[in-house]
Amino acid sequence: MPDDLVEESTRLANRLGITQAQLMQQALRHELTIIEREQERRAMASSVRAMRDDPDYLEQADALDQEFAEVIADEPEAWWNGHSH
Repeated sequence: MPDDLVEESTRLANRLGITQAQLMQQALRHELTIIEREQERRAMASSVRAMRDDPDYLEQADALDQEFAEVIADEPEAWWNGHSH
């Protein structure tokens, strides 16, 4: 590890009242969480792009929309558009 990073991490660990090893564990956990979240976001974005371009998915989504529209049309309170009786 570079000397400046060792010195900075030592000072911070001392200020926090923890060992340098504890500081490194916390920092590594934090970074791993950030990396994992970014990978999950990228995977979700990729899935959404794939769905957008998948004719079978689009057909199924349209069928669900149509079914929902039919069911919701029978709702007497019109809650979906802000009107209620």
